[in-house]
Amino acid sequence: MILKALELHGFKSFPDKTVLNFSDGITAVVGPNGSGKSNISDAIRWVLGEQSNKALRGDKTEDVIFNGTALRKPVGFAEVSLIISNTDRALDFDADDVKVTRRCYRSGAGEYLINNASVRLKDIQMLFMNTGLGRDGYSIIGQGRIEDIVSSKSQERREIFEEAAGIAKYRYHKNEAERRLAAAEENLVRLRDILQELESRVGPLAQQCEKAKQYLTLAGEKKELEIGLWLRTMNASRSVLRELDAKLELARTQYEDAGAAQEQFEEEIEQIAAAAQQLTVQMDDIRRQSQLLIEQAAQEDSRAAVLRNDITHNEENIARIEGEIADSETGDAHIDGDIAAKHAEIEEKNAAIHAAEQQQLSLSGQMEELSRAGEAAAGEVQALSEKAAALALQLSDLRVQVSTGDSTLAEITLRLSQVTAAVALKTAQSSTADEQLCAVEKELAACNEQVESLQNTVGGYQMRYDARIGKVDAAKAQADKLTLDAEEKSRRARLLEELERNLDGFAQSVKAVMKEAGRGALRGIHGPVSRLIHAQADYALAIETALGAAAQNLVCDRDEDAKRAIRFLKETHGGRVTFLPLSNIRGTRLREQPSGEAGFVGIAADLVTYEPQYADIAESLLGRTVIAEDMDDATAIARKYGYKFRVVTLDGQVVNAGGSLTGGSSIKGAGLLSRRAEIEKLQAEAKTLTAKAKEATDTYEQLKRDIAAVEAALTGAKGELVTAGEDRIRCEGEVRRLREQTAANRAALEEHTAEIAALQERAAAAKAQAADATAKIEKVTAEKEAVEAEIESRSGGRRALAEQREALSAAIAQARLDALAAAKEIEGIRQAIEALEARRADAGGHRAALGEQINALKDMNAAIAAQVGETEKAAAALREKAQGATKDIEALIAKRQEGEAEQTALRRRSREKNEEREHLGQEVARLEEKQVSVQKQTDDLTRRLYEEYELTRMEAEAVAKPIEDVGAANRRVTELKNEIRALGNVNVGAIEEYAEVNERYQFMKTNVEDVETSRNELLRQIEDLTVHMREIFLERFKQINYYYGIVFSEIFGGGKGELKLSNPDDILGSGIEMYIQPPGKVILNLAALSGGEKALAAIALLFAILKVTPSPFCVLDEIEAALDDVNVDRYAAYLRRMCDKTQFIAITHRRGTMEEADTLYGVTMQERGVSKLLELRASEVEEKLGLKLQQQNG
Repeated sequence: MILKALELHGFKSFPDKTVLNFSDGITAVVGPNGSGKSNISDAIRWVLGEQSNKALRGDKTEDVIFNGTALRKPVGFAEVSLIISNTDRALDFDADDVKVTRRCYRSGAGEYLINNASVRLKDIQMLFMNTGLGRDGYSIIGQGRIEDIVSSKSQERREIFEEAAGIAKYRYHKNEAERRLAAAEENLVRLRDILQELESRVGPLAQQCEKAKQYLTLAGEKKELEIGLWLRTMNASRSVLRELDAKLELARTQYEDAGAAQEQFEEEIEQIAAAAQQLTVQMDDIRRQSQLLIEQAAQEDSRAAVLRNDITHNEENIARIEGEIADSETGDAHIDGDIAAKHAEIEEKNAAIHAAEQQQLSLSGQMEELSRAGEAAAGEVQALSEKAAALALQLSDLRVQVSTGDSTLAEITLRLSQVTAAVALKTAQSSTADEQLCAVEKELAACNEQVESLQNTVGGYQMRYDARIGKVDAAKAQADKLTLDAEEKSRRARLLEELERNLDGFAQSVKAVMKEAGRGALRGIHGPVSRLIHAQADYALAIETALGAAAQNLVCDRDEDAKRAIRFLKETHGGRVTFLPLSNIRGTRLREQPSGEAGFVGIAADLVTYEPQYADIAESLLGRTVIAEDMDDATAIARKYGYKFRVVTLDGQVVNAGGSLTGGSSIKGAGLLSRRAEIEKLQAEAKTLTAKAKEATDTYEQLKRDIAAVEAALTGAKGELVTAGEDRIRCEGEVRRLREQTAANRAALEEHTAEIAALQERAAAAKAQAADATAKIEKVTAEKEAVEAEIESRSGGRRALAEQREALSAAIAQARLDALAAAKEIEGIRQAIEALEARRADAGGHRAALGEQINALKDMNAAIAAQVGETEKAAAALREKAQGATKDIEALIAKRQEGEAEQTALRRRSREKNEEREHLGQEVARLEEKQVSVQKQTDDLTRRLYEEYELTRMEAEAVAKPIEDVGAANRRVTELKNEIRALGNVNVGAIEEYAEVNERYQFMKTNVEDVETSRNELLRQIEDLTVHMREIFLERFKQINYYYGIVFSEIFGGGKGELKLSNPDDILGSGIEMYIQPPGKVILNLAALSGGEKALAAIALLFAILKVTPSPFCVLDEIEAALDDVNVDRYAAYLRRMCDKTQFIAITHRRGTMEEADTLYGVTMQERGVSKLLELRASEVEEKLGLKLQQQNG
């Protein structure tokens, strides 16, 4: 593995990309001072991961970036690449060439690359570890550092030897393992804290979880039973509702049918009344028609009498004609005599006609007088007859009225008795209902008052319960929190006490001494300073910072005690401890105290407490240290007093005497004093929290008892409220029913009262009408009798006149008849004469003519007889029709009486229907009330089902189980409620919380075991690494020491050099002591060596190390500067001897080194601030020099 090239770009004085190619052997870099030679060494150190700006001769990271000149602008980044040949795979990287690059930007960002792949700094360090090329290795010896190898402390000298011994990698792994061990220990402490906390929670949570599971089991069974009972009740209620719906529908239908039937009865009653009225009108019409028919029959009788008289006259004419025919048959002998006799007879007849006409005229005059008298009497009789007929009709009407009034009055009387009885019944029912209503209303008012009172009581209890449940929860949370906080504080205090007892944080040597002192093997040991001095928490960090490592110094009585302890440590290889004998230590205090300065807190010794015997210890360690509030105040105080004393701030920042500053972050509570103060603080807080937790627990228990009492009272009040609510519902339903009944009774009473009034009015009207009709009947009867008497009296005179008129009429008629007969006789005689004359002329023809006359008269009589028969029939038909009208009237009266009887029956049925309707109305109201009550019960159960279990009825039916024994189920529900109540407060979330905490507890327990296993494994690894490192280091150290003696003698030309371990018992922690004896000198102190001797001794050590552990390449920055020319030549010659295994890059001013170099790089600054390279091969120089010598010789 060799270094092939170095590329620089923007690094310090190399703004442009610059490449240095290296070959085997020695490469020398030369140039005037300030030209930038050492920047090449810094570049190699920087690319290998150097983090110290001081080692790179800068103040900050950005100082490595070219910052510009008067002619050039600054660049934005610096980049250095180291190209190494890795064909032998000396580096653990699978590539022939390894290019390591580091890049830095002005923003502060940076990156590392290996073969242009981004990597970490750790990867770079691991790549070069144990090769001598590391950041702390011996491959790069910087300017002025060669003497530090000799002048430095033995402990600081170890770094080069560890790298040379090849244990740096093991040291790194050991440190990494120790770091992981510390992290594991810290994790273990934290995990144990968490585990302890979880253990304190798992137990109570397990109890709560068991209680919650028991509650859920009971609640689940209760839920199952309640849902089953509620569904059973709801199903029963549903069946009841269906039954009630059917009954209610039937009752409503019957109620409506009864109302419809009652209305139908009323309509029929009105129809019958109207029909009765119509029958009365019909009877009046029939009576008038009957009277008219009787009069028509009388007229037909008169016509028949006239027709019968015509028949008689015709029969007489027939007899006469027949006589004539008989006479005609006697012969013509008497014709002349007969004719003469006929003429004489005609004369007689004429005389008789004349006498008859005279008599007729006389009788006609009498007749006219009688007619005039008869007409006057007939007119009066006719008027009286009409009046009598009218009175008879009126009398009939009045009798009908009387009959109707009597019937109506009887009906009204019957109805009045019924309605009066109904009124009495309704009045009694109304009175009873009013009394019941008053009592129920009082009961309802009492129920309302009780419900309101119970609601107020329940509200009060609920408010008290809610307030107390909140207080209980708050008290429980407070008690739990305080308990947990107290346990946490106590646990933390115990943990810190355990750490304090185990002297955790103290050096192993301090632990060993204190352990022996505890066993009594070492006497006079008081303890470490941190245990003897106490500081308040506010000052603990400042005091710890002020004490520093002195906090672990051990205080003892006398120096002999200290010596014994030191011998013990040496014998046991226990390490080193600083002892403070009380007999030797004397305290000193700061004379000038900046008490008036801003931010001054006090002298550190005054801010701590201790027993009087430790006053000198405190004054010695803290008497010259000032405590300030902050860094600004500290720097101001230190500056004012010329940095004569140390100033420490409260947050642990330090202004050292002389002006240097120390500071940064600090872990709170990590110090030894802080731990003691923290323990005391935690114990005090734990004690306070425990007392508060006990008070909170007592308060919680008292509140639990109070809330249990309130809950019991609330449950009782709710039960009473439910009972009172049910009573109120019952009373409200009863009040509603009674009010409806009262309203119905009042309406019925009003109807009955109105009906009674109407019936009384009708009865009064009927009585008045009957009385009036009766009076009228008497009056009309009297008047009719008077008229009939008048008619009778007048009818007697009329009959006389009629008789006279009839006699006169008969006489006139007779006279007429006689005249007519005489005329007819005359005509007959004349006809006879004519006949006789004709007979004389034609006797036979005359008889034929007479025969035709007889036939004609017979035909006429037959027609008149037929007409008489028809007239008689018509009169008989009219009389029969008149008699039929009477029957019709009787039938109508019977029909009207039937209607009145039917009307009475209908009224009775209407009353019955009304009573039936009232009963059905009460039944409908009762069924509706029951339906509302059952529906409300169902709705309440449905609401409770959702409110308590968030289930609908369908969902409940899907999960419910059938209940076989309702009584047993109810008893079980009561038992479950009591058992649940007996459980007290239940934390249902404890199940999940317990599962989570228990899972976490088990997980943490497993983690603790894993961490403990990892810790043990790390301890084993550390032990193995320690043993291995000790073996390797001791072997390599012996080799280096061997070669160091040889190289030293060769370099110095004699003398002796030796390396020794300052503590052979602690190989890995021991410093390296150098014993140097130049030729002819005895050196007791390395400080007595000259600068050249120191440099030469260090160079000898470097060469010895390279012999044992050759580095691939080595950068030497003017390490021979202090040597004289002779020693430079020796140094250069030895470099040449070492070139077979190591490639050297020497930055030098010395001629001897340049002469041994194979390649020369000249660094110049042709442009101010910008470095340039010039490469020159040694062979080229020799050629040029050889030519020059030849020229000189020639």
